Amino acid sequence: MTATIKSKSPLTVPDSVRRRAGFKPSDHVEFRVSRGSVTILTRRSVKRGPEDTLTAAEAKKTRHALDQVREGKVTPWPQVKHELGL
Repeated sequence: MTATIKSKSPLTVPDSVRRRAGFKPSDHVEFRVSRGSVTILTRRSVKRGPEDTLTAAEAKKTRHALDQVREGKVTPWPQVKHELGL
């Protein structure tokens, strides 16, 4: 199947292609380009619940940990294993 790329509009995926590919409303798609070929991959939205959200305290700890990693303040895994007695 072919489609025409127009100068003033985004690419439209024909209905028959969307059905065969299993695209659903609200799906995100990823475009990969390699040597003149384009591959379109579906990235479905993930339904999230309240348990998937960090509390304020968890978010603060996570930000602190990321800051430490960015500053190079990390502990090698063998040392962590030793300290935990693993």
